[in-house]
Amino acid sequence: MSLLIKQLFRRRRPIANSMVLRSFNIKFPRATQVIWQQVDVFKWHVNFNLKKKKCTALFNSEGKWLETVTLMPLNKIPDHLQLTIEEKYNSDGLQQIYHIQTPDRSIYEMNLNNGLYTLKILYDLSGRIVGKIVL
Repeated sequence: MSLLIKQLFRRRRPIANSMVLRSFNIKFPRATQVIWQQVDVFKWHVNFNLKKKKCTALFNSEGKWLETVTLMPLNKIPDHLQLTIEEKYNSDGLQQIYHIQTPDRSIYEMNLNNGLYTLKILYDLSGRIVGKIVL
């Protein structure tokens, strides 16, 4: 095998095409610790840090932004969601909170463990439950 082909197979971090990279850099110009992964022929997943928060984003191969998921501490989510969680659930069982943004909507995903099972609860920005999964 030629040296060039060997180098391509050894590459640990795939580099997205120029349209995807340009879209990412426009949307997240201050991102650090950027790691790319190709999901399939048509999608790219990127992990990065932004404003001291861990984020992931998804882009299609044409550079269109599809989704951003940000890990959030409880004290950084909207106040009414904090109150809802504190009133309805034991905050000791709170595992993670993710803010999920797409071109069409913005939701918060709460992962809670009550000792028997894990709940994944999705809230819209108004505080209404829009999905619930028991794992």
